[in-house]
Amino acid sequence: MRGAFSQVASRKRNMDELSKNDDRIIDVAVGICLKGHTPPKAYHDRMLMSFCMGQRESEDKLNKVSPRFRFQWFFVGEVFVPFAREQLAQATLNYKCDYLFMVDDDMVVPFDTFYRLAANDKDICAALAFTRNPNHLPVAMITREGFDPASKRPYCFKDNIMAYPRDTLFQCDAVGFGAVLIKRKVIETMPKPWFMSTSPTGEDILFCNEARKCGFEVWMDSRIKTGHLGDSIIITEEYADNWNKLTHEERERKFGKYTFPTLEVARP
Repeated sequence: MRGAFSQVASRKRNMDELSKNDDRIIDVAVGICLKGHTPPKAYHDRMLMSFCMGQRESEDKLNKVSPRFRFQWFFVGEVFVPFAREQLAQATLNYKCDYLFMVDDDMVVPFDTFYRLAANDKDICAALAFTRNPNHLPVAMITREGFDPASKRPYCFKDNIMAYPRDTLFQCDAVGFGAVLIKRKVIETMPKPWFMSTSPTGEDILFCNEARKCGFEVWMDSRIKTGHLGDSIIITEEYADNWNKLTHEERERKFGKYTFPTLEVARP
C-alpha cells in the first residue's frame, strides 16, 4: 500500500476463521514511527527484536504455552509524528489488536521489551528513556493543567521526574513514547483525535493526560532501559585504543550480545 500509511508483513485476519472465544492468542500491533532517516543501528535493533519475538512465539507454540502473542507490524513514515501515531492507533482498532506497542525509529531497546511491559499489565506502560539532547532528562513526568484567564486558553506544564525510582515499576502522570505499550481499551475509550494537537507539551504527554481523565493509569518501568540514539561516534586513536583493550568477554559484558558497541570517550 503506497502513501503515508503502509502495512508490512501483515494481513487483516479473517475473524470468521477464528473462534471468537479463543483467548489463547493475543494480537499486538507493533507500530514504528519512521522519520525518514532511521539510523542503521536502530534498523539492526528492530530486525533482531522481531527475530527474537518470532522465535519465542514459535517455541511457545511448540511447547503449547498459552496465551501466546501474534504480532502485526505497521510502519508510518516521513509524516508529522502525531499524525503517524494517530494512524497506528487507528490500525490497532481496525485490525482488532489487543495492544499497541510503539517503538520510535531512533531508539534501541532490549529484545524482550514487549514481554516485560505486557507482564506489568498496565493501561499505559513505557520503558525508561531519556531525551536525546542535553540535559538528558528522564521522560517520566508530573504534569500540571489549568486555565489561563488572560489568554482564555488551557495550559499544561510538565516537570521531568529527576529523582525517579530506580529499577522498579512506578506510576506517574505522563511518559515519553520512545517504547510504550498501550492497551486497546485505552484507545477505544478516548475520543479522537488521540494525538493530533497544537499543544506544546508533545503528543505523548497530551495522550497520557487525556487517558488519565478517562480513568486510565500511566506507568514507567525503569528496569527496562532503552537507548536514545544521538550523534554518531567518531573513531579516534583513543577510541580504538580503548576498544582494542577489551577482551571478547568484556565487550559482551559491557555492551551485550548482538549489538553495535560504542564507547564514551572524549571527542577531539
